[in-house]
Amino acid sequence: MKAAEKRSFGRSGVDVTAFALGTAPLGNFLREVDEDAAQHMIARAWDHGIHLFDAAPMYGHGLAELHLGQALRWKDRDDYVLTTKVGRVLHPQARSRIDFTPWNNAAANSMAFDYTYDGTMRAFEDSLQRLALERVDLVFIHDIDRFTHGDTQPEYFR
Repeated sequence: MKAAEKRSFGRSGVDVTAFALGTAPLGNFLREVDEDAAQHMIARAWDHGIHLFDAAPMYGHGLAELHLGQALRWKDRDDYVLTTKVGRVLHPQARSRIDFTPWNNAAANSMAFDYTYDGTMRAFEDSLQRLALERVDLVFIHDIDRFTHGDTQPEYFR
């Protein structure tokens, strides 16, 4: 299998590369990744034909989207597929009041679950602003599972 090999993503009609770059590490997951290293990781993926990028507001409290948007800003928008997630809304917050676990030196935003229509639209629009790009191609609902919500999961899912 070649990283740049194209495939159809389910029934979406969107063609994607066989490999994707998941951006959780760019949000400083478990250890800090500085700006230069983040940009280098994205550039190396691009150079190896990986043109599918997956982000989420959760990743580094928005930091991964900031890094990814910076790297993709001047690429032809039709040359890659970008996904993000909804289900969490970020709110600016003093660093001293945020539990960043498991992120290190993340962006200064607290997170709150919000699966409502308004929360979904807010998460989506805020992602576009952090990315500073005009669109994303696919949006997933993040962490609407029993592992995350336990016995209250059916209520969140409704």
